Formats: sequence, structure tokens, C-alpha cells
Amino acid sequence: MHVELLKPHTHAGVGLAPGAILELDDDLARWLIALETARPARTTPTPALLSPAEKSQ
Repeated sequence: MHVELLKPHTHAGVGLAPGAILELDDDLARWLIALETARPARTTPTPALLSPAEKSQ
């Protein structure tokens, strides 16, 4: 499941800012959503949500 962060979060030792899109196991994604740290991501992120590194892929 893809989620969009609503609050700063550390994932796998990396600090991530709100707006970052993560692909997570469903259980972890639902946990972050329940904590109001993330929300389900759009199925196709808009270009404004992509970092320059993601745009070049």
C-alpha cells in the first residue's frame, strides 16, 4: 500500500518530511494511518508530489 506522510517520520533510519510517498506492507500502512501520521496516497501521484530524483526515473 502507498501512503503519503502527513507528519515527519523516520522510516528505516531515514528522516522523511510530510508529503513523502512510501510503499509499505498493509499492516504498517494502516498503523501509520490510524496514528494520523499518513494517509492513503493517490494511485497516481501528481508531479508536484514527486522529488526531482523521482521525476528523473
